[in-house]
This record gives sequence, structure tokens and C-alpha cells, in this order.
Amino acid sequence: MRPTIAELEAFVWTARLGSVQAAARHLFLAQPTLSLRLKSLQDELGVRVFERSGATLRLSPDGEQLFGHAISIIEELARMRERAGSTGALHGTVKLGMPETFAVACLPRILKDLAALHPLLRLELSVATSTQLEDELREHRLDVAFLVHPSDGAALRLIELGRQEAAWVAAESLRLGPIVRPADLQDCQILTNPPPSAMHRQITDWFSAADVRPRRLDFCTGQMVIAHLVQEGVAAAFLPVKLMEPVLASGAVVKLRSVPEFPHAAVCAGHRIGGATAEIEAVIAAAQRVLSQVPFLLPPQRAEPR
Repeated sequence: MRPTIAELEAFVWTARLGSVQAAARHLFLAQPTLSLRLKSLQDELGVRVFERSGATLRLSPDGEQLFGHAISIIEELARMRERAGSTGALHGTVKLGMPETFAVACLPRILKDLAALHPLLRLELSVATSTQLEDELREHRLDVAFLVHPSDGAALRLIELGRQEAAWVAAESLRLGPIVRPADLQDCQILTNPPPSAMHRQITDWFSAADVRPRRLDFCTGQMVIAHLVQEGVAAAFLPVKLMEPVLASGAVVKLRSVPEFPHAAVCAGHRIGGATAEIEAVIAAAQRVLSQVPFLLPPQRAEPR
């Protein structure tokens, strides 16, 4: 027998998400069903496609070789359906939201990916802080959004895409660091997104844990503007490292080591529970494909596979 498309999809999503559990959730399958598809694939090919490495699954050498072919088959099938004008072709409009930094780093590739696979699908884009995007999802003003450090999963289905590294950054002229504790920044001018944003929440939690209250905490809605003001030596800020990489490389801005360290924030795709559609899933899948190619996020925190 030959591998089926369903078996190849089970294989691809297990490889992408790192566990059978996560792949089953993504494909809306029971875990035993997905496990059976993987077993059938291995039996038909006569090879093992995964190896266990501690608490995670990783591709075997044979799995690595199969992965690229499986992706090509699945994507070519999607293109064939679109070209044939199938009644199942995705169309309509998806209202999509994302934070500014995510938009700058990933949106162009996501749009190109969707245009190639789903040319009839249209997007209405919204850029805001993750907290604002969560509110818009719950109020039915957005269909799906990419969220950094979401506050909770109430009423939302969250699919983790990866982890975002952020750090305190400041112009060399401010002479901070290389290690900073809450007390070191108590009198420093700090810029952050306004409350109740994820950035503001992370900063205030860090100070509060040390029983320190910053005296000069100013607000700005745009992370790109905050980054520019940091570069100009106006203030320090807690920002995504990827956003600051060019100026960090130049030496004009320095990355400061936080004590205690900040945990990496989860970046998730989110939509209302019960509100999943094929169009929404296509947008999320496009983001996952792009993030597998662009070094914007650290790998997701893996659940232990069963």
C-alpha cells in the first residue's frame, strides 16, 4: 500500500509541533487515531520516521528525508485544488490581528504563502498590542490573532507557535549593565506599552517580585517607536531581541542581562473556542510554515509526547 494524504499530514504536523498530542489537537483528531496513522505510515514505508530524544520526538534520518517530500506533496495538492476551482477552495475574508513586531518580521512571508496556496482568501489586518487583540477576538471583531504572552485561555483556543526572547536594552551612553536588577533601573526612564499590555505586565511583575517600584515609567503604543527612542538614548526598554538585532550588532545599543531572568514569552495563534474554520486554520498553518523557515522565535515549549 502507498501512504495516504491523511498519514502524511499526521507525519508533517507531528514533526512540526514536536509531539503526537500537539499534532492531534491541531488536526482535530483523537490521539490514538493520529498514532495509528503514523504507525501505518511507518509500516508501509518499512522505516522509522521518528526517534525519541529524552522527552521529545525528533525526526529520524529516514524521517528527515521524507519530511521535505511530504511537505511538497501536501502543498502541491492544495495548489491543484485551487487551480481546479474546487468547490472546497478557501475563500472569503479572515480578520487577522497581530502585534507590530510580529507583523514586521513575518507578515510579508505569510501573505505570500497564503496568496500562493489560497488565492481566493482575503485578509483584513489589524496591528495592536496582544491585550487589545485578545479583547477584539472575544468581541468578535477579529477571527484569529497572533498573541504574545496571552493573559489566559478563557474563551480562546491558543496554539503555541514558539517563544519570544526579550531583554532590557539601552543605549551605550546610559552606562547600564551588563547585569541589571530591579533596583538598578528604579530611577532610570523606562518606556513600555501602556497597561494592560503584555509588555507592561512582564515589566511590572519583574519589579514587583523584588518589591521595587520604578519612578519613571512612560508609555508608548508603538514598539518600533520605543526601539528608536532607545537607540537615541532617551530611555531603557524591555523589547524583543529580534527587533533590536541590527542596533545591537552596531554596538550603539546594548543588551542587558536581567537578574532575575525573564521567562521567554509564549507566542500563540488564538481564536474563539468553537470558532475554527478552514480559513482560520489555513492562516495559522501559513504562519507555522513561515516560522519554520524564519528564525524569529525560539522553539515552542514541548509537552511530553505519549
